Amino acid sequence: MRLGELEKFLDRSERVLLLLHRAPDGDTIASSLALAYYLRKIGKIADCASSEEIPKIFQFLPGISGVKSDFFLGDYDLIIAVDCGDANRTGFPARLATVCKKKPLINIDHHLKSDLHKIARLNLVDEKASAAAEIIWDILKLFGAEIDSRLATYILAGIYYDTGGFQHSNVTDKTLKIVSECLRLGGRIALISQNIGSSKSYPALKLTGIALKRIKLKSNGIITSFLTCDDLKDVGADAEDASGIVNLINSVPDSKIAILFVELPDGTIKASLRTEKDEIDVSKLARLFGGGGHHKAAGFAINGDLKRLCA
Repeated sequence: MRLGELEKFLDRSERVLLLLHRAPDGDTIASSLALAYYLRKIGKIADCASSEEIPKIFQFLPGISGVKSDFFLGDYDLIIAVDCGDANRTGFPARLATVCKKKPLINIDHHLKSDLHKIARLNLVDEKASAAAEIIWDILKLFGAEIDSRLATYILAGIYYDTGGFQHSNVTDKTLKIVSECLRLGGRIALISQNIGSSKSYPALKLTGIALKRIKLKSNGIITSFLTCDDLKDVGADAEDASGIVNLINSVPDSKIAILFVELPDGTIKASLRTEKDEIDVSKLARLFGGGGHHKAAGFAINGDLKRLCA
């Protein structure tokens, strides 16, 4: 990665916008908040923005209330996309493509190459990183940032989320070294675990039960389940309450790929894919349907008949 070049862009910029990806998760949220917090500490104006609402389980993170839902891209000197995967996933693809002809875009990510690589002036991408938060950590260390408890907690939260509480196979020795350092510097792992790992609402638990009743393990090793829009209504849940269910389904030893289909109120079907097999790349499958993601965790959204998909 060309981390040193980032400093040149920041030196020429006073107002920085950090874009979270659609359906914001713990990594894009915590990583963006961490970088924005650091930029403010060195005298920059830095805002985070998301095209979609921040899930309730991340409301414990300091500064979360300041994430914008709308903005004028023209108000900023520099735009940074964090963990977005591709331009469409930023939620503002058309506006981004227009503005980035005049203003620089920096792409910070740990996904495979995407269309963001083409419009970004600088790509800071490390596919071996367990989370974008690892890359943000490298940036902070390069700049000699003073890592306080708040920054350490942000980095821990991003890594914790994208590694499934340090259980996924994307955890490396570097990941654990960063985690250890963040703990030493006051990172609040108990707070993170309580809110992201252990906290489940009543509707979320009800949804989990429904999904588990419907699991089907096919002879090819693909295990599936689904949740309808009516299921969500019946238990008073929303789509974010289904978060994490696919990881539970993926824990079946005989499965190779786990897929959870969730029908949204607008008729869209959201599919979440997981695997723990090194030889399987679920992002390739997701890209066939216009989605994307990581080698072992990906997703896509389509329009169709949920009952036929899950038959």
